[in-house]
Amino acid sequence: MKLNYTFKHLDHSESLETYTEERMSEVGRFLLREGYGNVYFSKVKNEFCVEISVNTREKYFKATAYGPDVYGAVDACAEKMEKQFLKTNKQYKDHKKPELTKGARQETFTRWKKAA
Repeated sequence: MKLNYTFKHLDHSESLETYTEERMSEVGRFLLREGYGNVYFSKVKNEFCVEISVNTREKYFKATAYGPDVYGAVDACAEKMEKQFLKTNKQYKDHKKPELTKGARQETFTRWKKAA
């Protein structure tokens, strides 16, 4: 996954970029297709804000986390993204209705036959 980084009111940090890249590569395995994303780091008063947005062909994902530690905020944001990826992945895999499958139609047909 290709990520672009933006820092506001915060010094540019290579270690923070590599940490975020590692966390998102772990989470990115749940995506069905490759995507690109933007990571926005900022500091407001005493809190760090991390905002990650990922755009794929299927859907647009966005997560925001605040925390006193920037690495903790990245972890929280990655967990939120993981939940969104898993939910979307499940929807795409289970998109067929079970009552329309061949086995379910045969079971309903045999039940009607026995009832008659």
